Amino acid sequence: MFIRRKGIFLYCILILLSTILLLPLYYLFITSFKTFNEVIGPLTWLPEKFTLNNFREVFAMDEFYIIQFFFNTMLIFVLKAVGTILSCSLAAYGFVKYRFKYKNLIFAIMLTVIMLPGELLAIPMYEIYMNIGWFDTYKPFYVATFFATDIFMLFLFRQFFLSIPGELFQAAQIDGASEFKIYYRIVLPLCRPVIVTCLLLYFTGTYNDIYTPMLYLSSTENYTMAQGIRAIEALFDTGSRDFIIPWNIVSAATLLSLLPVLILFFFAQKQFVEGVATTGIKG
Repeated sequence: MFIRRKGIFLYCILILLSTILLLPLYYLFITSFKTFNEVIGPLTWLPEKFTLNNFREVFAMDEFYIIQFFFNTMLIFVLKAVGTILSCSLAAYGFVKYRFKYKNLIFAIMLTVIMLPGELLAIPMYEIYMNIGWFDTYKPFYVATFFATDIFMLFLFRQFFLSIPGELFQAAQIDGASEFKIYYRIVLPLCRPVIVTCLLLYFTGTYNDIYTPMLYLSSTENYTMAQGIRAIEALFDTGSRDFIIPWNIVSAATLLSLLPVLILFFFAQKQFVEGVATTGIKG
């Protein structure tokens, strides 16, 4: 009886916390269907009348190319994901498969890089990219990923490779498989959960990143989705102190931009949890 009451209590707590966490998303949803007068009026939890005019205005705005922003973001995401998966998996394979002097010490030093805030390197990296002519291009987003610079993903790949039985590598070598063949025919197919985790993390990270695009992108046609949403406010800035941002239109654009993320997590939630769980099997 006690265990049953405890379970009910825990479920109630989880439902309460879930409701609190979902409130901003719910308010974003209903705001995108409100009129401008409702948005600037008193707080209401339901619109007086659902309208789709906000979404029509989003697609009709001259300087807000939502479809192009989406494909720009997807291009950056694909380049970053490919670079990270190839380079980090190869580096992790080397750390697991080969023995060399100070291997564990080198890996421990690399892990300390995770503790460095990204803002610490922003200024020197910005100066480097500016001097080599990469401003207003996508190169600052993805070139570094081809050199295994994401230590966290390298760590995940290494942890997963450690869980693969060594006999599997020995059997492949006995059959005459080269190191590269072992890597792409045996190791890569096995680490699908880690690859899915990498794709999800990079998708959400690239999709929600506003800091990096604001540093390196200045042309509207090169904007990412997050940068485009931020730029909507500027479209309605009249220069006066009392200008009011039409949050109904901003909410509609934000809701449209969230749909790919929500759909992705809905279908890939199981793989994401499996990827995070399996990377910690062996240290």
